[in-house]
Amino acid sequence: MPAAYATIAVNNLDVSTESEIEEFHALTRLIVFAKENAALLDAHQTVYCLDLALEQITTELRHRDDSSPDIASYLQDVICRQ
Repeated sequence: MPAAYATIAVNNLDVSTESEIEEFHALTRLIVFAKENAALLDAHQTVYCLDLALEQITTELRHRDDSSPDIASYLQDVICRQ
């Protein structure tokens, strides 16, 4: 966790959590984009590593109890393509 988040006041916890989840959403989109491009380049090892990254983000979002429909569709599309 970045040092900036470590100093957030307790009463600002919900805002912090929402911000972190938004960042995870952005990371998910970035990783999906990179994975699709790596697949086009036949970079199998890279695709595998990006799959692992998506799995970890999914785990983290479940842990944070995020059920945003936009990211759920991204992750579902990735799972269907495998």
